[in-house]
Amino acid sequence: MTSVDGPRSLPVLFLVWVLLAPSFGTAAAWALPIEASGQEAASSKGQSSMEVELEVRRRMMAHPEQPEIYLELADLQASRGAAEEAVATLISSSNRFLGAGEPKKGVLLLNKAVEMRPDDPELQLLLGKAQTQNRDFEAAEAPLRRAIELGSEDPSALVYLGAILWESGRMAEAEPVYRQAIEATDRAFMPLSQLGRLLLWQGQFEDATQLLEEAAQKNPRDVGTLFDLAEALRGSNRAEEAIATYRRVVLLAPKLNKAHYGLAMLLARQGDREGSKAEFEIYNQLILAAEEGNRMAEIEEGEVDRAGLMLRQGQVEEAIAHLEGLEETIEVVLAKARAYRAAGRLDAAVESLQRAVAFDPSRQDVRQMLASIRMEMAQSQ
Repeated sequence: MTSVDGPRSLPVLFLVWVLLAPSFGTAAAWALPIEASGQEAASSKGQSSMEVELEVRRRMMAHPEQPEIYLELADLQASRGAAEEAVATLISSSNRFLGAGEPKKGVLLLNKAVEMRPDDPELQLLLGKAQTQNRDFEAAEAPLRRAIELGSEDPSALVYLGAILWESGRMAEAEPVYRQAIEATDRAFMPLSQLGRLLLWQGQFEDATQLLEEAAQKNPRDVGTLFDLAEALRGSNRAEEAIATYRRVVLLAPKLNKAHYGLAMLLARQGDREGSKAEFEIYNQLILAAEEGNRMAEIEEGEVDRAGLMLRQGQVEEAIAHLEGLEETIEVVLAKARAYRAAGRLDAAVESLQRAVAFDPSRQDVRQMLASIRMEMAQSQ
């Protein structure tokens, strides 16, 4: 069996940024205690506070890329007793940065939100996901575990926890977490697929096959799961079933060179020399094309960065138009998915991520992002 690539990066949560409309309290909320002749002074003081907040909002609109301004606004809101409004400001602004691919800024804002509301399981979960996107797995573990401890009803907390344990090399700890996620989701596709891949990575081919077969039944067009299933069947010496599964993969993703290679090797083992030769020829052609694609990707990297800057500045439609004019590579397709999600076009984001999976089914960050958007769509129905 050929080696199976391990996970390269983990899920990122890219959400729509919704900038809060200005909201101010009543005059009484702003007033200081009134002294014998201080009514006018109190009113003036309240007006001054309102003007400060207005000025912060103006700076926020002029410099949306600076997280410190959102922190300042949240502090002002909290100082006038509007703690819920402050937390909402921090969440919406963090979502904006996460959606634009700037997780460090999102983490900064969510840390502040968690400080203000430490016993909120969903805030803990948001922070854990943001830390995961930031690839700070050690920091992600505590809020994810805290979210579970506080009774979060979102099963993605378990999926994310399993993923960071796996990424950290703690596979023995990841396995029971994934099994718990499977039961918590009534055997949903994502934890089945993830645990199946984990067991495949550890060489537990028969157990992996069982889980991956179940996952493939739930989502029969997921290229990554089908590829993993073909590899597991091959490792279990179920050659005919593996060949049939590889053929399903190459029908869905004809440019996936690893699938052609695996198929060619199995056909050769089964004595089908002509079939094996044909698959090896396709594989070699794809390798040459990939080398050219890598060269083009280097050229287009700057263009993808340019689109990311547009997203960070809130120019979502401009970013989409720019990306749609580029030749598709996996990074371009991923950038499109982020932009579509920021625009609220979730169907288009899912379609882009499915193409990204076809480029490279071993990319766990792509598959996790796809699962996250599908869950978001299901919850909104």
